[in-house]
Amino acid sequence: MLVRILTSLVLLVIVGVIWAFLDTLLFNVVIWIISSLAVIEMFKATGLLARRGLTALAMAQALVIPFMRTQHIGAFALPLLFVIILGYFVILVKNCGTIGFGSCSSAVLLGTLIPLFFSCAVYIRDLRGAGQGGVYIVIALGAAWLSDTSAYFVGTFFGKHKLAPKVSPKKTVEGTVGGVVISTALLLLLGVIYQNLTLAYVDFVMLALFAPIFSVIGMLGDLSASAIKREHGVKDFGNIMPGHGGILDRFDSVLFTLPAVYVATLYFELITLP
Repeated sequence: MLVRILTSLVLLVIVGVIWAFLDTLLFNVVIWIISSLAVIEMFKATGLLARRGLTALAMAQALVIPFMRTQHIGAFALPLLFVIILGYFVILVKNCGTIGFGSCSSAVLLGTLIPLFFSCAVYIRDLRGAGQGGVYIVIALGAAWLSDTSAYFVGTFFGKHKLAPKVSPKKTVEGTVGGVVISTALLLLLGVIYQNLTLAYVDFVMLALFAPIFSVIGMLGDLSASAIKREHGVKDFGNIMPGHGGILDRFDSVLFTLPAVYVATLYFELITLP
């Protein structure tokens, strides 16, 4: 537990440093690094890492996708992605009988989904600006982590009915409901504090409507990661963060909440800066 707490404190410091450079290319670089590590973890867990050609193409995707909206680089992103996708099928044709369509399609899916979903943090920033976008990213992180923590404690003390026993035996229906309710309440509280401190306008009605949705989507991300680990007999995706496991072990929920928040910000204003 002490190791887990110390690791969390170190992560908070790192997040704070990254936050200071949210409006710079360094943030894109950080997302690229996180995406690359997450892809490696997933490929290792699913046995795809041994396929060097597929892994190399996935690494190329993880490099290109976070910079798709970047000036000058973005103009070449789609052509590069097209070439990379063609590369998967070249490997499939060349290694017919050795590398099956299942492995190739899994590599395409994971190599695209992971960096694309993480890169939604960049897309949120580019869409709304560093100030407003930073708040939306906090909402995505809060919806994921507050739900997870709240569900754990509620489930520990009040959980009786298993939510998905074959996937995650410790998760309960009571914990899930408690996690959604408490995380929504905490996000609304954070909204009140933020509005009073910054004079920004927070649409609490919209936040109250979307917060539970983000929470449930984050839980789906967590369960999806657990299902993959259970299928492949893996306890953790990695050990890069002592006490927390790998990147995906800590960010599996965030991987789903980031695109959910990005889609919401395309059509709705939850936060308006003064």
